[in-house]
Amino acid sequence: MKFIVSFTAFLLFNGLINAQNASVQLVHAIADTSLHTIDIWLSNTKIADNISFRQSTGIISFPAVIEAELRICDSSSTDTLNPIFIYRDSLTVGEKYVMIASGILDSTVSYSHFKPLNFYRTPEAREFSLFSGYSDVIFHHAVTDLERISISETRELYTELESDLGYSEFSEYSEIETSNYRFRLKQLNNQFAAGEFDAFLASNNLEDSSLIVLVSGFENPDSNSNGPSLAVDVITSQGNAYSLPISNGKIQFLHNSADPELAEIDLYVNEALGINSFDFQSASGSLTFPSGIELVIKLSSDSASGPNESFFSKSINVNASEELIAIISGLNGSNFDPIVPLDIYMSEAQTSASIGSNTDIIFFNASTDFGSAGLKETSILNSDLFSDVNYGEFSSYISLPTANYKVDLFSNGEKFSSSGLNLDNYSLSGAAITLMTSAFVDTAANSNGEEFGLWFARSSAGKFTKLSSPLSIESTQKNKLRIFPNPSSSIINIESSENIEVVNIFNFLGQSVMTETNCKSPKQIDVRHFPKGVYILTITLNGKAQSERLIIE
Repeated sequence: MKFIVSFTAFLLFNGLINAQNASVQLVHAIADTSLHTIDIWLSNTKIADNISFRQSTGIISFPAVIEAELRICDSSSTDTLNPIFIYRDSLTVGEKYVMIASGILDSTVSYSHFKPLNFYRTPEAREFSLFSGYSDVIFHHAVTDLERISISETRELYTELESDLGYSEFSEYSEIETSNYRFRLKQLNNQFAAGEFDAFLASNNLEDSSLIVLVSGFENPDSNSNGPSLAVDVITSQGNAYSLPISNGKIQFLHNSADPELAEIDLYVNEALGINSFDFQSASGSLTFPSGIELVIKLSSDSASGPNESFFSKSINVNASEELIAIISGLNGSNFDPIVPLDIYMSEAQTSASIGSNTDIIFFNASTDFGSAGLKETSILNSDLFSDVNYGEFSSYISLPTANYKVDLFSNGEKFSSSGLNLDNYSLSGAAITLMTSAFVDTAANSNGEEFGLWFARSSAGKFTKLSSPLSIESTQKNKLRIFPNPSSSIINIESSENIEVVNIFNFLGQSVMTETNCKSPKQIDVRHFPKGVYILTITLNGKAQSERLIIE
């Protein structure tokens, strides 16, 4: 009986002590390079041992009836005799707090924006989300060299979560349904974001959680003792930290400036060398860049010592998961007719065809003295592919069955030349390409630059390919294939002296409506169930595809 009474008294005493406490979660957000790892003591008790930058404790019980004293010490500390920093605060009994340490220890060390070391706290912290299936998010700004910021969600909600958050400040809680999000940080009054970060809360099983979204590090590490770069971390109330990956987009650069002085250039991105010795009529591969931020593109001659000797500069950005084509076109000198200034022209890009057996094509007019461009297919489709594309303009993508075509090029409505768009010969099935005019019609008036032509670039790195003569199309088809009747309303006959491997019929949108393999000659196809219209009949003979215009009446 005495044991029961004594145990009950212990429980009552312990409950009384706990009733005088507050709950606190501590976060290390000190980007000062001398304090990457620290110990934190509550009075004479070590409560965080070797806690690293961007790490957190779980929830700790603090005495609230007296002033609490936190001491930051060296990571090897065994006592608090030589603290680096002392913080004192009075907490409210029963309250939950988040306390985040940030700032710079020594004002004499090389940091661009000195903010003194301190703890910053918010009351009414949450341990779990208020609603099932949600994640409750509170933002904290701990970047000493970044001015006031806004934070938006750009993947699902497309809304601003925090409009104006200054250094050391906490936002209000946002209750958002647990999903995979993207947070965009933007400095107020700045055109470009400070960065975008993938906050995939659902993928990390953070449903029903209360989360601290910590923005920390330095926007400009070079000006801050080469400290950690700006980053965003999600921290749970249990002290688990998830570093959010930077969101990225991709850009393929194409060098199509026919200025002879720019035959070989260097391309810099934010002062770093991006492409070395970039040749005229060449394409880079798809280069990956952080999304949303300002990308300053500079061009210099290949012999220049660096971006400080650039002759062209332009700010661009790429959205998360976006693929772009960026075509360098125009002229840097004045000995041209007409004079068209150098620029970078951009469009959304594809890296593969929208239909696997097709070739997708986007057209760009890059010849400064050509005029408005148009392109008509005359061997199979007998229709316009692109019309009235002025200098510096992109067309939309079109999708064509991968075959060999004859195309007529028009300048200001007048036929200029004919070429072979030999998609099959170049093994472009499933590919996406950029078709371009390039160089000069009148070379004598344009510094004796390269002669005009039609060229295409693949989505991979390499030199452009010049379109060939259309004669190659006619010669491959001669005396090998007979298709009759055409037009037809019932049965089409296919005869060939060679082995028929595959027969495909595509509608005028480039979609396959029939495929047959392992055929024999002669071959009959019943087209009575097809809607009336114009189709493309593609027949593969011994590995070579040949295409004909097919009319179904």
